Amino acid sequence: MFFASRLTCVLALGAIALSAQTIPQETVHTTAMIGIATGQTARLNLLNPGVLPPALGVICTAEVTYYDHAGNVKKSAPVAVSPGTSQSVDLRSDDLALAPASRTEIRATIAMPGILPPASSSSTANSGACKLIATLEVFDSITGRTQALTGKVEAVGSVAVTASDVN
Repeated sequence: MFFASRLTCVLALGAIALSAQTIPQETVHTTAMIGIATGQTARLNLLNPGVLPPALGVICTAEVTYYDHAGNVKKSAPVAVSPGTSQSVDLRSDDLALAPASRTEIRATIAMPGILPPASSSSTANSGACKLIATLEVFDSITGRTQALTGKVEAVGSVAVTASDVN
């Protein structure tokens, strides 16, 4: 009887520990604010540098979202970037319905889903498996000439859930 009670407690504690394991859901990075005026386009470029052969690269997925100075979503788009390639998401001044000869401040965020660890792994995530290098440029929509460029992004956090929330 005592053995059965003890075994039940050990199994229950094990189940609680497994259900409390956190799995990163997504990591979010943001660019700095940048101005865009009538006749311009903002382009967020995402490069997946891949890995050196003979290793296999990973297709990185992300959700790109543009915000205005007040935090309003102006455009959102999913991207999938194969190793050694880049993808871009444009935000045209026409999309912002700017008045003639006016400008506004915008920024872009890159939300990348968390990567689940292999079943045999004791780590909670392999966040290094997918890396995207971002640049945000503003260029003249008619001539295509780049007028501003920034390559710095800042991590703004990640959302974590417990394994029991996933099921």
